[in-house]
Amino acid sequence: MAASTVAGSLVDNQGFGIVSRDVKPRPRRPLTTRFYDGLKGGLQSLDRFSRMHDRFVLDDRRQRSNTLVCVLAGYKPELWPFVMPRLRLALPDADVCVVSPGLRLDSLAELCGSEGWSYLSTATNDVALAQNVCYRLHPDASMIVKLDEDMFLLPATISTLLTEYQSIRRQGAVDPGFVAPMIPLNGFCYRHLLEMLGLLEEYEARFGSARMATSGIAIQTDPAAALWIWEKTSPLITTAERLAIKGTRRLLCPIQFSIGLIVFERAFWEEIGFLPVYRHRLLTGISTLGGDEAYICGQALEKSRPGVVTTATCAGHFSFGPQYAAMKSLLDVHSEIFQR
Repeated sequence: MAASTVAGSLVDNQGFGIVSRDVKPRPRRPLTTRFYDGLKGGLQSLDRFSRMHDRFVLDDRRQRSNTLVCVLAGYKPELWPFVMPRLRLALPDADVCVVSPGLRLDSLAELCGSEGWSYLSTATNDVALAQNVCYRLHPDASMIVKLDEDMFLLPATISTLLTEYQSIRRQGAVDPGFVAPMIPLNGFCYRHLLEMLGLLEEYEARFGSARMATSGIAIQTDPAAALWIWEKTSPLITTAERLAIKGTRRLLCPIQFSIGLIVFERAFWEEIGFLPVYRHRLLTGISTLGGDEAYICGQALEKSRPGVVTTATCAGHFSFGPQYAAMKSLLDVHSEIFQR
């Protein structure tokens, strides 16, 4: 499919009417109050604009689907031969947009062209800003699948997540902020997975308490723990089948969740005021990585829309940062682990 290059901007239009009434005039507010309110409104508008706009190039292959799959990619090309074929097999009827925050790669543009996917590259290396731009450019998408380039999917992963999201909403116990699959290498999922597979005692004998947390635990810092988890859960399809035998469980997440793969509604993104963009950090060279994750999880709790993990499907997470070098060495020697 031929691609076109597009750009856009957010414009809000309001209509005003005049109604004539015989009413007493309101007392004028103090000048300082009016000045403060005007300044506050101006800053809020500026913040909204800042969250939604960046210089970008879009290789446009949009089909106006009501589902968007947004893939953050560009920094781990060594994983593409393993994750991209899995992504291709897992795609539902959806618009796919691969997003590269802060760079543009010809190789990725060519891949997207051959697959019929859109490719969005932004000027600023900020994942939250890049996502906001992507979501703004797909106004017809009521459901959004956000996916990182180091996630290993099964053929039914995305479609199952979309089905589970709607089922959870209909059930009515909670209104989910997002729904995620069972991810073995994840600070929340792993304990539940170890319990369901009968591996908890073996894990704790080697790595200590399988505490659920966002940081400071072996599953996120120790390369040996990542290697162990992958060896115990590969092939992923077999792990999914073992979990299915136990029956589907829906787990409410009480901690910050690593959002390598989540499904959520566009309305939730709008409800939380879009994703935060910390311009002052960007200007001073401070990393904003993880800001979208912390914000989404915090807002999910604040809005009483918790994150939900379903055991109806699973996906593999390659590694956390401190584990990457060791996992890459395993990939080089035993690539078959990641191909199954």
